[in-house]
Amino acid sequence: MGKRLTNNGVENHMVNSKDSKSYKGGNKLDKDESYANAAYITSTEAVYVGVYQSTPVVDIKSTDAKAKNGEKESNLDTRYGYGSCKPSCCQIFNKIGFFVLWAFLLCFVEGFAVNGVGNAGLPSIEKQFKLTSSKSALIPSSQDIGALVVVLFVSFIGSHYNKASWVASGSLIMAVGSFIFIIPHMAKKYQYSDSVDAGQSGECKINATNGGGGGSPPCGGEGEEYLAAFSIAQIIHGIGFTPMFTLGTVYIDENGEHTKAAVYIGLTYAAAAIGVACGFFAGGQMVQKLFVEFERVPSVDFDARDPRWVGAWWLGFVPTCIAFALLAVPLFGFPKYLPGNKKAATTNGGSSEGETNASIWSLMKTVVVSFFKAVLRLIVNPIFMLLTIGGAVNALIIFGVSAFAFKYLAEQYNMPFDEAGLLLGGLILVGSFGMFLGGLLIRLFRLEMVGMTRLAAIASFLAAVMGIAYLAGCPNVKLAGLEVPYHGEGSISGYKAMCQGSCNCTEQMFNLVCGNDRIVYYSPCHAGCTKAPATPTSPYQNCQCVASSLNITIDDQRSTAVSGRCDDGCTKLRILAPFLFLMMLAVLTSTTPVSIATLRCVDDDIQPMALGMQWMILRLLGSIPGPVLIGTVIDKACLIWRGGSCGSQGFCMLYSHDELSIGVLLWWVITMTIGCLLFSGAAIFAMRNRGSFDTKS
Repeated sequence: MGKRLTNNGVENHMVNSKDSKSYKGGNKLDKDESYANAAYITSTEAVYVGVYQSTPVVDIKSTDAKAKNGEKESNLDTRYGYGSCKPSCCQIFNKIGFFVLWAFLLCFVEGFAVNGVGNAGLPSIEKQFKLTSSKSALIPSSQDIGALVVVLFVSFIGSHYNKASWVASGSLIMAVGSFIFIIPHMAKKYQYSDSVDAGQSGECKINATNGGGGGSPPCGGEGEEYLAAFSIAQIIHGIGFTPMFTLGTVYIDENGEHTKAAVYIGLTYAAAAIGVACGFFAGGQMVQKLFVEFERVPSVDFDARDPRWVGAWWLGFVPTCIAFALLAVPLFGFPKYLPGNKKAATTNGGSSEGETNASIWSLMKTVVVSFFKAVLRLIVNPIFMLLTIGGAVNALIIFGVSAFAFKYLAEQYNMPFDEAGLLLGGLILVGSFGMFLGGLLIRLFRLEMVGMTRLAAIASFLAAVMGIAYLAGCPNVKLAGLEVPYHGEGSISGYKAMCQGSCNCTEQMFNLVCGNDRIVYYSPCHAGCTKAPATPTSPYQNCQCVASSLNITIDDQRSTAVSGRCDDGCTKLRILAPFLFLMMLAVLTSTTPVSIATLRCVDDDIQPMALGMQWMILRLLGSIPGPVLIGTVIDKACLIWRGGSCGSQGFCMLYSHDELSIGVLLWWVITMTIGCLLFSGAAIFAMRNRGSFDTKS
């Protein structure tokens, strides 16, 4: 016998034994359904806190006039519209297909903003605000901190109200987050003259006391201050997106056809990945071709090859701020239940005198006790916990790679940001098919619990094996004085050499140039160049160290150097790129099976709670530490730091390619192997209790 507190009072109802058959929180589902219904069985104006059969559920919302007259809420308004304005012409939008469309666009814009242009602009933010990779990693991680704070509240309380309205409210909140992300740009103009003295181009100045650079910035600079602003913006983004990935998923499941819901959910997941891909496309172009101050400074006499260059990292958040606000409008129009939803027809209205006189403290006590009982049921469910921790391992990979993929390609393969954006965007765009593929495989092969967990384990294993492709890295930069000796020097003894003559390059800023001798020099001064280029694209001339290496005179036309690294002819990216696509495809393919398996291994009454707790753990153990861990790996490969002050390292100017590739390789293979083992464990438990779960005919 179970009890449910509704607007008509306390209604006793029988719990059918064959519907309550469960395995440690895992419920046996109706065989007519293609996968578990991701929704609470709740009344329309009442909170049904399901903690199995005997736990009462508390009415939180007040009743309306119809309820006071004892009318049943089978007459619940399921029309599309706003308040009392629900014209017939708008009912064409009152379908699950339109909700999926708006949810798809919302997920796309979120992926575009938070993990797309946000991560594409991360190297530029590091340079402008002088941050290490481990510190800048806090920016993408902060989104998940915001989600972590509210996910249980949203999934537990929000599931009893209009879920579509919660999703719409979240969209408005994300608009605020995008606006805050732009504030550091509006508040502080980038002074590129701080990076190099005005009029200095880096060439040798005879007996100069300061060749540029200008020393370290003062303590308490703008870096730490604006890091907090970026983090707050991402926290707000995370809070705003929480209703979509918990309540939005459940809304699709409980209002859509069960045979199509897995595909719908897979499409929304894929939308976020597609948004990331398009964000990489656009972000790469913006940071490569648009100067950060382009709207305030008409033009500059240097381009992205110059170390002073900072791309327009902020620009992509202007359209996303507007898009988030606009998407909230159609989402607010959806009713709590769409027409045809059985819950809307069976929910009762009314209010009892006993309910009205109920003590608020007793209601709160019941809610709190029910909440912790639901959490306990999830914790003791081994399949749920293994799937959740395995999903957190996948999050380590997905969010870590997306945060620093631009930097890895730019440093390892000397790729311009616009080309890196095209490559990464293309890889993620095609790889995002894996999210849709996961749902499609479930439907085509009619996979049940065991099949879905095995699919996730196999995908993780394949991703781990293919991670060996990270060994296909390019050789280290042949930097004179660091990797190779200067010509005529017996050994590597630092950046000072005889060929520099009387040039004082001690405090010269880092500004790599490629000599005509195919050797990279720390700066034009370190190459002994005495004549500045006539245009930004022209070479430095009269470079003594280049002339010495080529055994020519200093006034020879070949004694030149151009800005940037030398093209080493490395083509190993052609090896890594196909494997990157396959690795991302494998990782993302496991996303939808894990989500659907989670819904199948828990009882109906705590499914939204299960999704909320799962996403909380995904963020706590996965997407929050993911960027920080990979940022630490990248920092350990740094060879030259610049811009640090008061004990801080500043930001890295040059990396060891060998350490970079080996570090990322170990991080990838170890992480994916652990994920494979966790999903395999879930499959073993599912096999032992196969009879407790729904199997498809």
